[in-house]
Amino acid sequence: MKLEEVLGKYGVPDPKLVGKLPKGGIQLDFVGHAEVTKMLIEIDPEWTWEPVAFDADGLPAYRVVNGMAHMAGWMTIHGVRRLGIGSVQASKPDLLKELASDYLRNASMRFGICTSLWSKQEWETEEVAGKPQTNSKPAHPRATKPAEVSPVTAEVEADKALTQQQVKQFVDACDKVGLDPAIVASKAQLNWDGVILQSQLPLLRDAFTILKTGL
Repeated sequence: MKLEEVLGKYGVPDPKLVGKLPKGGIQLDFVGHAEVTKMLIEIDPEWTWEPVAFDADGLPAYRVVNGMAHMAGWMTIHGVRRLGIGSVQASKPDLLKELASDYLRNASMRFGICTSLWSKQEWETEEVAGKPQTNSKPAHPRATKPAEVSPVTAEVEADKALTQQQVKQFVDACDKVGLDPAIVASKAQLNWDGVILQSQLPLLRDAFTILKTGL
């Protein structure tokens, strides 16, 4: 099978293969790595993948940022090599297996496999997870106006780190357009290997939009 035929045949998976994966409080559609592997073999029996780096023990290297583990790797199909990234919670008991499984789905998506299951929403237009909600009713029956948020409380909220869901959304959005999350963070003058705060999220969004537009 030629690469240009992959999207037409494998872009929308058989509904019987689609399962549900709980993530971020919602149920996401997904196809298991075994089924994705079967598709890859059908497309190219000699397909391969390899991590972009190995650790001192000879295992695939990964890094942990804000509680999420990320592993990058190259997938090659019919001689064409494309980058993919697997991202899962760092607390997973079988971390490397989970990373490889998530990577497989992410990298194969870049060749047109199961693309219909990936969210069509752009990260920069998504609502901020965990954003404080405004209550339209007064806090007390006698109140004549909504209670004001104290500057101290607002400052504390702004100083909280990004949630794991926000980090995952950002990494996935970068994957979709071929951007390196660390480069986007650097564009926003932020340290991707450090802690990124809620108050810095607008800077990250702006940098993402600028770099994506320039691709």
